Amino acid sequence: MQRIMPDRNGILVISDRPDRSKELARRLSSLGTCRVIGLDAQQNALGLPSVVVIDMDFRQQAAIEHLRELLSAPRQLATPIMAALRNETHLQQVQAAALGASTVLPAKMSYDEISAIIGRMIDRPPPKPSTVRTSVPAENLAEALSQFDTIFCAAGSGESVERVVVEQATASVMAAIAEGGIRQWLDIVWTYDDATYQHCMLVTGLAAAFARSLHFASNDQEHLVRGALLHDVGKAKIPHAILNKPGRLTTEELAIMRTHAAAGYDLLRQQGQYEPELLEVVLRHHELLDGSGYPDGLSGAQISDPVRLVTICDIYAALIERRPYKQPMQPAHAFSILQDMNDKLEGALVRAFAWVAESSSAPAHA
Repeated sequence: MQRIMPDRNGILVISDRPDRSKELARRLSSLGTCRVIGLDAQQNALGLPSVVVIDMDFRQQAAIEHLRELLSAPRQLATPIMAALRNETHLQQVQAAALGASTVLPAKMSYDEISAIIGRMIDRPPPKPSTVRTSVPAENLAEALSQFDTIFCAAGSGESVERVVVEQATASVMAAIAEGGIRQWLDIVWTYDDATYQHCMLVTGLAAAFARSLHFASNDQEHLVRGALLHDVGKAKIPHAILNKPGRLTTEELAIMRTHAAAGYDLLRQQGQYEPELLEVVLRHHELLDGSGYPDGLSGAQISDPVRLVTICDIYAALIERRPYKQPMQPAHAFSILQDMNDKLEGALVRAFAWVAESSSAPAHA
């Protein structure tokens, strides 16, 4: 077998159908040497490309597992990886990001557009280390909590949950996560005693970190964070004695608590300010893939991708919350529980959430 020499200026296309990818490779050859290999290739066929392009259908689980092995070396070397999606859904984006793709594009983009993006990836200088300022996440959290208080009080009194306040809170959370990361966010949120506020801020911060780690477009990040922020707004209608009870709820109390999803949905739907995708998150974030969730026992394809994402954040947040009467669960243990819920949660999403879980267990940087 002829040995492929490392080409640090070259582009490597990994494809589930090399014949289909030949035209893409020909167009990219203007940027440098471009090779196409199939998913059945061995590690020594990769060489040392400057950019890896994945051109495949991300719905094939067996192919994904082999691709994961192929990409282990490029990931370790921090080689830029771009994925061209054959099926443009959130789940496909998540799967590509979980494999290490820092740029995810629809395959229907023109060759000129793809070439321009890859050209910038080749020429991009290495990122400069940034200095994290602890005060900025704290300030943004304080703003988000104040804005959430306005939202929650309005919901509890039956007043309108103003969209502008929701947008401001969404921006505050996203800015804090971008500046300080998820661990600093958790460290600050854990200091708050109010159970509902702590939980909602945990879920919202985790959703922001999750969407960011998956390289979602900025508007998709905003949609997910906004849904996470409002996912439990219906709890404003739950009696305080039940909402803040320091211990296990009775069967009757649990039934009342479970009305919060429909209550929040009805409240926001009647206002007419919120998109259907957000309302789905509010109503469905306790639905599970095996049909054992509530309020309607939906299963499988009946549950949208944004709901699946927020549900993972919601369960993880509940496990790591800090209460006077309850020791918090360690992030590694909490994540192992998510992994064990493979019939209830989307496996690809849980695997993609591993980065957030690992980051939440690491000590905050000074």
